Amino acid sequence: MDYSNLIDFKAEDFNKADLFEVDYDNQRVFFNVIKDEFTELNQQEDILPVDLFAQKYGRKIMDVIEMAAGGIVPAQDFLCYLYKRGIEDLMEPNLTRAHEWGILAVSNGSKLSIERLRLFFEPVFDFIIDSKKVEDIVEKNKLNDENISDFIAQNYCILLIEEMKIDLLTVAKKPIDQKENFIKFSHDYKEANKKVLPRLLELIA
Repeated sequence: MDYSNLIDFKAEDFNKADLFEVDYDNQRVFFNVIKDEFTELNQQEDILPVDLFAQKYGRKIMDVIEMAAGGIVPAQDFLCYLYKRGIEDLMEPNLTRAHEWGILAVSNGSKLSIERLRLFFEPVFDFIIDSKKVEDIVEKNKLNDENISDFIAQNYCILLIEEMKIDLLTVAKKPIDQKENFIKFSHDYKEANKKVLPRLLELIA
């Protein structure tokens, strides 16, 4: 990957525990640099032989996986985006992998994956609202209307990773086109929520 546009960026800039220290604009810039490289590769589809095009695409995905495994959060977020959409004729959408990468990215401070997996996080936000402790959470953690959702999602993902044992390197080492059972994943995270949601409320309220 060409890092010429990222000369001022370092992996640690996108891998901080404190959500409010992560620069949201830089996350978007990095994400778009990666996306632009895939767009350029897509333009070669009609020029290259099918096998060579697939090989180049696979190598490009592996480049991003290597960055994601190294702690670069926008790369983790890009994999959430990529697996959610799939690649026509090359890779089917994989919702389990999309959620795994999205959960990892959000736990490391990404706001982008919160947007991509909004329906996944809605029950968590509803649980907090129904608890009627929103004011306590805002006051205790010095939050406001603009950052409370990000704060809840990040802390939720940190606890969910622990409970479901979602390991960064394990996810990164999975074959690109490995089939995943999203029904099983959904069942597992719903079971995990029975422990995670009460722990989340205790942690942030």
